[in-house]
Amino acid sequence: MKIVTANCVGIDSDGWFIIPYPSRWTTSAKDYSDAFTYYPKDLGYLTSLLKQNTNHKVKLVDACLDRQNKEEYAERIIKEKPDWLVMESSTRTFNEDIWVAQKVKKEIGTKIMMTGQHPSAFADETSKHCDVVIKGEYLAPALHFFNHGGNGAGSGVIDFDKAHLMDVSQLPFPEDDDVSRYDYALKADPICRYREIQLYTSRGCPYGCVFCVASHTYYGGPDWRPRPVNSIIDEMRFLYEKYPQLEGMFFDDEIHNASIKRIKQLSKAIVKAGFDDRRYNAMCAYHTFDRESLELMKRAGYYLVRVGIETASDKVAEGLNLRGKYRPAKLEKFLNDAKQIGMEVYGTFTVGGPESSRAEDRKTIRLMEGLIEDNYLSDCQISICTPQPGAPFYEWAVKRGALSEKTWSEFDGGVSSVLSLPGYSGESIEEIRREALTAYDRARSVRDKQLFQNNWNEQSDRIGPAPEKLLIFRSSRDWHLRMLLEAVGAKWPGADIAMLCHEKFIASYKDTFPRLKYIPYSNEGFLNVERLGESSLAAMKKFDPDTALIPSNVYHCRGYGNVALIAEKLKVESSFFVNSLGLIRPASS
Repeated sequence: MKIVTANCVGIDSDGWFIIPYPSRWTTSAKDYSDAFTYYPKDLGYLTSLLKQNTNHKVKLVDACLDRQNKEEYAERIIKEKPDWLVMESSTRTFNEDIWVAQKVKKEIGTKIMMTGQHPSAFADETSKHCDVVIKGEYLAPALHFFNHGGNGAGSGVIDFDKAHLMDVSQLPFPEDDDVSRYDYALKADPICRYREIQLYTSRGCPYGCVFCVASHTYYGGPDWRPRPVNSIIDEMRFLYEKYPQLEGMFFDDEIHNASIKRIKQLSKAIVKAGFDDRRYNAMCAYHTFDRESLELMKRAGYYLVRVGIETASDKVAEGLNLRGKYRPAKLEKFLNDAKQIGMEVYGTFTVGGPESSRAEDRKTIRLMEGLIEDNYLSDCQISICTPQPGAPFYEWAVKRGALSEKTWSEFDGGVSSVLSLPGYSGESIEEIRREALTAYDRARSVRDKQLFQNNWNEQSDRIGPAPEKLLIFRSSRDWHLRMLLEAVGAKWPGADIAMLCHEKFIASYKDTFPRLKYIPYSNEGFLNVERLGESSLAAMKKFDPDTALIPSNVYHCRGYGNVALIAEKLKVESSFFVNSLGLIRPASS
């Protein structure tokens, strides 16, 4: 029997490129053809389990890695001719995913097993469209099912049973043949500064935040299962030997440091194994850290920890059920220790959750802005708290009649709000997030302006002779664009400069930068060569640039291939990325 294990679709019907955070939530970006994506960890583990423990032929496919829409994805799966398709689906992508599954079933009679967030939350409804639904963590139930022939008749639901959660000491390494884990490192999460493979040292989380899909939908509530340290080191050794060009690991656990004793053991083991010359970052919680653990991690090669700060509001923290994770005094001590030790911190914040209001969320915005400006946070994420099906927040919203009339594809905390609270509408929540992003721009400009200028002064001669015709792309945050435009104007006062700019933003630049020529980009979303209008292309060709600068808000400048392709189409002689620290690298490298 042949089994295909499949991630969700990679591009939706409206041209949004899908970015699933496995077992958490799924976001998307309009026209972002070079978007990062994450390794589908549970599908990776299941594929390895099935290959090692059954005689079935098994293959993992991922439309997010290969950027396929539903039609392309269905055709790809049909060519594999599977007897079973196991698909993991989130609410954001469910309608497109079930279309793929039904298309495959209709064409070649494949049986369908649906797993993941949305099928778990709405198992009975999902079962009407497939043969089997597995609720929650599906590794052990799916392995049992296929070990017993996979010949169950009719549709059905395999209910979640906490007793069937996988023993992590029995897990093989995730699949690395059908898809390469290193390919995901090359399509890196923007926060990863190096070529880092995602590695998982534990499963689950001991906390119960109301918005969390992983804790409630996959694991049935608080649960944390750490892997043995020696197994982690063995996997690191395997990956470093297989991929000599690999620069480090991203420990993408729900919580890497639930046990500080264990994190100290792991840090010492990394040093003992000789892997402290590589670089690591990890998903953590700030409240469990002590200074010694941070020092040991720094010594082992950790350069950044990602922590959920979430809110500055006591009221919202209670609504989110953060409990022991919300400790303002502990946060202050942790941030001071990290700054003194030289450990970078990435913070996550959320607005529009239970008990939120404009006033309460503005407390969070002020905290975020201050922490970035004073360099306690190197960077941050600001999301809209979304009542994802399967999490208690969803039931909370349903009971209060707080859900807006939205489609499943709009359950995307990186884009829109599906909630309307008393005195705080969905539109107001989206407005507050825009306010937060403006505050973020302000803080980065204040903190990084001098560093950007110093690096630019040191490196700008790499661009070569002064350009006569310089084209700049609006491909980064506003604070970054403005610093670059000022630096370019001062460096080359005689250059003729044009900027390809989203049409609706041109007016905001004209007063400050009147000497620029503005070439309108008429579409929303990321600059994309396939969405480039004929008038924009003609205007750029007429301008005939000899040099192009591509601002990148990502340190390593990966993920901007969609912009570099525009420069290639114009046959620009010299193209360079300029990152948010003012560092310059050729776009061709």
